[in-house]
Amino acid sequence: MIDKNKGIAYEQELVRLFKDAQFTACRLPGSSARSPDIVAGDRNSVFVIEVKTTRDSRVKIRKSQMHTLLKFAHDLNAEARVALRFIDRDISWRIVKVNALEIHDKSFSIDYNTACLKGLEFSELVSNELQKRFSCKQGNLSV
Repeated sequence: MIDKNKGIAYEQELVRLFKDAQFTACRLPGSSARSPDIVAGDRNSVFVIEVKTTRDSRVKIRKSQMHTLLKFAHDLNAEARVALRFIDRDISWRIVKVNALEIHDKSFSIDYNTACLKGLEFSELVSNELQKRFSCKQGNLSV
C-alpha cells in the first residue's frame, strides 16, 4: 500500500508527463469516490483517469471509484482509463481501458501481467494520440 502523499506525487508525475506531451492536464484535488484523479486532453482527445500504485502484483479499485470514473468520462465525452504504477517493476506506467479489469463483488482488479498485455505504456498512449492528430491534419490537407 502506498501512502497518500506518495500517491499524490505519482499523480503529479503523470500530470507532468501529459503536459510534456503537449496535453492540458490537471490533478483533481481530494479525488476519491467523488472524482477521478486526473483529467487530461487536447483538442482531439480527453482522458479521465483513475491512478493506482502498488508494490504488489495486483491492484484493486473500489466499485464506487470506477462508477465515478465512468460517470465523469460519460459526462465529458472522454475516455475512461486507469493508470497503473507497479513499483519496483521494469515499466513505469501502464494505461488500461476499463474493460481490461476483472469485476469482483465489491471491486475491480488487474494483475501486473494482464496490465502489461492489455495496457499501453504512457509513451505509447500519447504517441497514438499524436498519430491520430497527425493523420487528421494530413487528411484535412488533402481534401
